[in-house]
Amino acid sequence: MARLMRCKYCGTLQDEPQGAKVCVQCGGELAFPPADPWSGGPDSYIRAQLELDQIAAPCDQPVERHLVLTIETPAAVPPAEQAPAGSGRGPLHFVAVLDTSGSMRGAKVAAATEAVHQATQRLQDGDLFSLVTFATDVQCPLSCRRVDASFRRVIASSLQEIQAGGQTALCGGLELGIQQVWTSAGATNLVLLVSDGQANVGETEIEAIGRRAIDARARAITVSTLGVGQDYNEALMAEIAIDGGGRFYHIADANRIAAYLTGELGEVASLAARDMAVDLRLPVNTAVQTLSAAYPVRAHTVSLGDIPLATTLEVVIRLLLPPQPSGSRLPLGGILSYVTPAGSKLTMPLNDVTLRYQGIGQWTPVAGAVRPIVRRVLDHMQAAGVLATSRAATRSPGDAQQQSKERLGAMREYAALLGEDSEARRALADSERVLHEVAAAAPAAKAATHAAMRRHRGSKDFDKA
Repeated sequence: MARLMRCKYCGTLQDEPQGAKVCVQCGGELAFPPADPWSGGPDSYIRAQLELDQIAAPCDQPVERHLVLTIETPAAVPPAEQAPAGSGRGPLHFVAVLDTSGSMRGAKVAAATEAVHQATQRLQDGDLFSLVTFATDVQCPLSCRRVDASFRRVIASSLQEIQAGGQTALCGGLELGIQQVWTSAGATNLVLLVSDGQANVGETEIEAIGRRAIDARARAITVSTLGVGQDYNEALMAEIAIDGGGRFYHIADANRIAAYLTGELGEVASLAARDMAVDLRLPVNTAVQTLSAAYPVRAHTVSLGDIPLATTLEVVIRLLLPPQPSGSRLPLGGILSYVTPAGSKLTMPLNDVTLRYQGIGQWTPVAGAVRPIVRRVLDHMQAAGVLATSRAATRSPGDAQQQSKERLGAMREYAALLGEDSEARRALADSERVLHEVAAAAPAAKAATHAAMRRHRGSKDFDKA
């Protein structure tokens, strides 16, 4: 049976070839990794690797390259790293923030309240729960209280009394939901906002509402959103989730609210790691940016946040590297760190990838391009373009069209690394169609925004659960 080897240049894992140990993707040198080729050490139960999209670069000038960081979490945390509680996790504070405006009347509000009821049945005794509703006014039918059999009966009764009517004070509902956690935080905190409409009472500006979620994230509160139907503002719901370190889901059918609400609660309740970050080893004066705003960057450190169990996460990191002399070899690597549910801080070294610099006469734009990695970066560029275009559409159709045009131009330029690749042409055609739909605020824009968030956040499809 063939053994796995890793390329020292592009980082790709592959079966050990017969004869010369040369990477099938970029021609780089192969080496045998540790017994678990993704593992950085005996203590880490997280698997992670780095890959580089183009291993060659022209000398004596700045160059842009992309690192792809892939992280896989297990289905269960090893017993030694589980939380001290018998459940394997600490107390959870779950705040349900429900839109009860007039547009939610009927099947939607019934499905939303039933979804909250199902979710609270999955909470453990000792967890915390709060319920906030918003229409023209914002209310807190159930302020923070520890869950037990008695409180579950109170929750069920209160949910039955909820009626829909009025306008949509979305920002006020979000604020009050976050405030509920501030009064009594758990080990893990989730504010989950469900809405089917446009914010039209109180603060309505997308950045200002997003700042509420940023403040929540800074206090270890995850904010996620569920958009129901076809009349809500997907750019706003995605913005809140990105800024709040959570996830956004588009739910076309109200009957699926329960699957996604309980699914997202399960994600936050079953964390593999907290406060995950990667400290990249890069040359001085390297500029670092992620393709997703969900992962903030400070200097050469990328913050990944809390990662659920059984998750595959792919993060694309764009580097602007300073000039290097011809013939030099530049290794790029880093250290992944995270906190386990038991509170231990673990670190693991990531595999190195290597960029080699060539003389201007030797280098060509497609030199050293690693085709499978380039295609994955293109997928992330499309997702980033969808989210940026969706956001621009909240300002004006003209801004959305301009954003779409700029994003497609950047994708075409990058796709040139693949030459006359039929798969790349199909990907660009698909991107053009999707970005046009988003810029035009077509019904398909909501599903496209949902798909873009899934690509960036590694979120799951609970329709298949």
